[in-house]
Amino acid sequence: MSSAVPPPVFPGDGSLPHSLAKDVESRGCMKWGLVGCALLSLVAIAGLVLFLRRAPQLMETLLGATEAQVVAAIAPEVPAAERETFRTEYAAFVGAAKAGKAKPEGIHAIQKKIVAALADNSVNAEELRAITDALRAMPKT
Repeated sequence: MSSAVPPPVFPGDGSLPHSLAKDVESRGCMKWGLVGCALLSLVAIAGLVLFLRRAPQLMETLLGATEAQVVAAIAPEVPAAERETFRTEYAAFVGAAKAGKAKPEGIHAIQKKIVAALADNSVNAEELRAITDALRAMPKT
């Protein structure tokens, strides 16, 4: 088997084999690629910091919209006292979520109960009590 062997390089003759000359030329592109990646990383980090600063406000807005959906769907025969208890517990839940004390598993459990209750576009007294009980089980601020 014969294979092509690159010509030997002797110190001081100033010549580079063709493959090494190509590598030296392509390093400039690599440098700009790294600079671009570094700048993109900085932009991503800045965006993440801004998002985290706004996350409590965003969470409050989203949770407030969910509360409004539940309140709008509560059946007329549900007593006003149960409605008020739900609102009080939900406000405490939003405060705990904003403070970071609400665990994701607990939030997910409450979301499942709300989605199940809203499936028929009406929340009866039993469904509202189940949601309120789940809200009570969440840690408070």
